[in-house]
Amino acid sequence: MIYCRILMLITGLGMGSAIAQDLNISHQFHAQDDSRGRAAQIFATEVVRRSPELKINIHPQLSMGFTRDEQLEALQTGTLDFSVLPFFVPSKKIPEFSVALLPGLVPDLAAARALKASIVHAKLQDIAADNGLRIVTWWWMPGGFALAAPRAVNPISLSGLKFQTCGLMQNVLVAAGAQLGDEPISEIPMLLDMGALDGVAVPYEEFVALRLHEHAVLGTFGGRFLVACFTPMLMSKKTWDRLSQKQRQAIEEAATVSDAYFENAQIEIETRGIEEFKTAGVEVRNLTDEELTDWCNLARQTVWHRYSETNALSSELMRTAIKVIHTRASPNEAQPCAS
Repeated sequence: MIYCRILMLITGLGMGSAIAQDLNISHQFHAQDDSRGRAAQIFATEVVRRSPELKINIHPQLSMGFTRDEQLEALQTGTLDFSVLPFFVPSKKIPEFSVALLPGLVPDLAAARALKASIVHAKLQDIAADNGLRIVTWWWMPGGFALAAPRAVNPISLSGLKFQTCGLMQNVLVAAGAQLGDEPISEIPMLLDMGALDGVAVPYEEFVALRLHEHAVLGTFGGRFLVACFTPMLMSKKTWDRLSQKQRQAIEEAATVSDAYFENAQIEIETRGIEEFKTAGVEVRNLTDEELTDWCNLARQTVWHRYSETNALSSELMRTAIKVIHTRASPNEAQPCAS
């Protein structure tokens, strides 16, 4: 009888599904005014709906006390359960992750979706696991250029100008001869008005949030991405490992729901940005084929080349990602810079 009770206790502890747990999500974004904050809330709601014994606490705008970059170490040590983190942050320590930052590699949201369903995602997940992490969501933010003065949007035209951007797009702009701004993003409108900044290359969400239609004379929208920001929700592998199979499934299903919401949100944000720019009388256009080709050539010669030489795994990841995007079902879909 005693043996049976002990066995029941051990079995119950091993299952884990009925054990209440508090899990924490930390991120730097506004809870409602930013799609990453809203998507985090949708994710949390969907997890709890499937596994009510899990309590998800969300700490927006770094209210848990971590800095943006400190969140990574907290995930790796298990001090923090989840974080919505721009991928350039872990890429500083995990260079293979930079495949998701290569300008022009992911030409549209459909290509991003194809990568998640491919071996590229599986390989990134293995790399994440080796570094104490798990990639939970797949949140991509397309973007473009906003300029304070009318001009062609190619590497030669932007040489000598001051631009603000992020990730590996910084390296491409430097290779084009541009100077980089590094001011708080909230100051961009003022800097554009003062002439202290000539333009930005940022996600469309920033176009809308910063009301760039009031400060720019040209905005590039649509067409193949050159500018894109990958900001997934990452999870501590230590947290993942202690969850039951049912709880893991709840997290994966919730992530799928949040991914769909996030993609739709980006489409709506781009549409809103175009409307605001046009209403304000600001020129709206795609990058021309010639402009895009010039940027792609520069990106391949610089950051793509350097990434491929990081190590054998990086080179394989880049080649595989290009192949996945090239071999999508429709030949009319956008192709990466390598096409």
